[in-house]
Amino acid sequence: MRRAYSVHVFLTRSLVGERQYLIFQRAARNDLDLPAFFQGISGALEDQESFQDAAVREVFEETELCINSPIYSGFSHHYPIKEQWRKHYGAEPQQVEERVFTVDVSGMEDPVLSAEHTSFRWLRLAEALPLLTYGANAECLLSVDQLWSRAIGQAVPN
Repeated sequence: MRRAYSVHVFLTRSLVGERQYLIFQRAARNDLDLPAFFQGISGALEDQESFQDAAVREVFEETELCINSPIYSGFSHHYPIKEQWRKHYGAEPQQVEERVFTVDVSGMEDPVLSAEHTSFRWLRLAEALPLLTYGANAECLLSVDQLWSRAIGQAVPN
């Protein structure tokens, strides 16, 4: 059974003094009652995996980008387990805890998409937010942007 814990990772870069976020259009999954929508990288924790380890693995699986030390934004939220997902979670858990991470990938190549996504875009916050209409995706990105905004002029957060 899948653990009721998930990560959501927003990759970012600084380009000409401007922060951009990488968002992905998720392929629709009718079998899981999921429409096509924009998001960061997301996925469930496996076995005894930590949230941070899951963030590193998910980014690699979905983009082929190797990251180290993703930064926890301090933001987490819960979303309900849909009936269509019940076979993956079993009868007990009612919701999934999702923690939001970020990492700066300035200087890295663009991602190589897995089958989970159909496209990606590098966007400024104001351009990305209107596209993040599913669930708490916009709130997740705002938490990441606030973290990076606080870090300006300081050491990169741990």
